Amino acid sequence: MKKNAKLILGGGAALGLAHIGVLAAIEEHFTITGIVGTSMGAIVGGLYCGGYTPLEILDIAGSLRKSEIFNPLNLDFTLSGIFDGKSTHKNLDKLTRHAKIEDAKIPFVAIAYDLITNRSIIIDKGLFVDAMRASSSVPYIYAPYTYGKYLFVDGGVEHPLPMAFSDEVPGEVSIAVNVLPAVRMQAAHIEIETMGTIPRFKSHQVFLQSVLQNQGYVAIQAIINNPPNIAIDAYHPKTKVYDFESVLDLYDWGKTKAAEAIINHNEPDFIDKMLASYQHMLSAIKVLKN
Repeated sequence: MKKNAKLILGGGAALGLAHIGVLAAIEEHFTITGIVGTSMGAIVGGLYCGGYTPLEILDIAGSLRKSEIFNPLNLDFTLSGIFDGKSTHKNLDKLTRHAKIEDAKIPFVAIAYDLITNRSIIIDKGLFVDAMRASSSVPYIYAPYTYGKYLFVDGGVEHPLPMAFSDEVPGEVSIAVNVLPAVRMQAAHIEIETMGTIPRFKSHQVFLQSVLQNQGYVAIQAIINNPPNIAIDAYHPKTKVYDFESVLDLYDWGKTKAAEAIINHNEPDFIDKMLASYQHMLSAIKVLKN
């Protein structure tokens, strides 16, 4: 008989599409009884808890990868440089069929950051569309999402991997899924005489990649502070955070990394070894910073 598992899905822009493959792998070994998500983790997790299968979500991501639901970066910005997200809200509402979180068979929680109170907010009731839209309002790309007395931005501002809220949903096995890049232990020396062509980046691509790089450090801290039973590192090193075209590659990658982690977690002292590895990584990063 399968054990019940709760998933904690982090943010990561395009990298978060790996969550779809992770869901497919986990379904083979566990019964998913709850999901806590931030940003892209909230979008993928919300669709799953709302009744879509991983393959159906993959199909949605593939067919809509040129739309703002899975790729806000290809849209024309307003004069202020911020996308208002109205079309995103409309499409998400259509996909979730105006459903309420409290009516779902699988408990769902989205984490968003409120600019009014300067704190993270647990969204565990109301419409799926509001929770998903609020949690994925990336600053400088999406305008803050006004919802009642709140002014929400992306939950990754404070909790890129919302381990602190894993107890908000049921499940005997907690599974954390981190898709963010880790801070490297070494830096490269500058090459003064090297000539080459520098690729052009749009301003929002620069911002997104810079922010998510820093969030990778916070995600590791979240795992150490609130250890899960299984930690899945689904970061794809050859995919950019804005590469929303690589849906199939990210799906396969996520499924493979999840399967590996599920097998490895049965080894003796798995959790201790996992935490020691993350502690070593953080210690090395602190040395670099000092």
